[in-house]
Amino acid sequence: MKHLILGLLLCGCLSAAAQAPYTITLNKAANQPAPALQSYCIATLGSYWLLIGGRTNGFHGTAGSGSTFPTSASNTSIWVIDVSSNKSWKAAIPANLQYQLSSTNIAYYQDGNTLYLIGGYGAGCANDGCYQTFPQLTAIDVQRTIAAVQNGYALNNYIKTTTDSRMAVTGGYLVKLNDWFHLVMGQNYTGKYSGGVTGKYTEQIARFKIDNSGSAPAITNYSVITTNEQYNGANQFHRRDYPSVKMVMPANRNVGVAVFGGVFNNQGGPFINPVYFEDMGFNTLAQIDTNFRQRFCMYDCAAVSAYNSSTGEAYVSFIGGITDWYIDDSGNEVPGNASNFMPWFNRVSTIVRSMNGTQEYPQKNVTLPGYIGANAAFILNPAISLIDKSGEVIDYAKLQPGKNLIGWMYGGIEATAPQSNGFNPTSASSTIYEVWLQKN
Repeated sequence: MKHLILGLLLCGCLSAAAQAPYTITLNKAANQPAPALQSYCIATLGSYWLLIGGRTNGFHGTAGSGSTFPTSASNTSIWVIDVSSNKSWKAAIPANLQYQLSSTNIAYYQDGNTLYLIGGYGAGCANDGCYQTFPQLTAIDVQRTIAAVQNGYALNNYIKTTTDSRMAVTGGYLVKLNDWFHLVMGQNYTGKYSGGVTGKYTEQIARFKIDNSGSAPAITNYSVITTNEQYNGANQFHRRDYPSVKMVMPANRNVGVAVFGGVFNNQGGPFINPVYFEDMGFNTLAQIDTNFRQRFCMYDCAAVSAYNSSTGEAYVSFIGGITDWYIDDSGNEVPGNASNFMPWFNRVSTIVRSMNGTQEYPQKNVTLPGYIGANAAFILNPAISLIDKSGEVIDYAKLQPGKNLIGWMYGGIEATAPQSNGFNPTSASSTIYEVWLQKN
């Protein structure tokens, strides 16, 4: 296997920007046809959303005699949502695919008309036993699956799967750069989930191609990228459940990937140094930014990526989720502590990265409609201009001076207080929010 030694990002810690370049606000959409889901997979086709996997309950918890991931809360349907017409359809998952496709935290990526799914965690039998991380790679024909769900057709002809032990990953991120897929970090957890018991973290970025021309998808040209760099006693790649997006790299304007936050280091907290990587065609080059220490939005959440060609700045905004630092009632930035450890967050925080360094701007004066955003997805408005070859990075220079509807946030976990407990429960959200960006 191929290993690359990672260089440290050589840049300062301050951005040229004096303030956040924009403000993000949410409005509840007029149409609400979606089910309550969190940690799901999504593909889009025009105004149609295809939803697979995830859970119908809230935070999984870490203790108790019962299962923290009960099969009764698994999403056992494949959903099609049309936000424009306020309609939804659902179909049962085919029996031979039901366990992986009803699992949670599947790594997924939409490549044209194909939705690829890797891994996921859940029960591999009809009861609350048999918990595992699934070693499957599945390829779904998005257009035909949407039509089949709408019309009640059999789904097996449009879904292909294969078993490969290298794909047994949950809590990771799947992305394609140029012709290469990258399965980023995550873990393989076996058995019923319990607090304090960790799975086997991959501590790597796997790089490969997918041949989807046959009766089942196949992995080819597989290699891995690793690091020896440490943070708080843990390998810097010992991460899962982090927010990650494509990003335009300020140094060369290539489209790469940024990994932010993630859990857990050896002190039980989040990682604070971003990891950036680019595909160079013949290999993947990764860098760890030890000069920047992230404080807000450390867990998987809805995230927006943009690039400003006029200033050379890359922007990433995180919508709520779970944070390390938080904003108190007086507007002060406060580090998490024993009484308020990694709380649910009700604000947006924006990262600004340029050749001069990186800065972080939590929106202090604008709160979200609740403690929302964790394990939710941001869905781009198809009318918004994107940076070429990125597929998801907004071309900031082409946005209008006023408010811009850049997309929607759907689902995720909704908390009722910064710390959840029996008196402050959590739930899966069915709400679709419009996401608006106002240039400052």
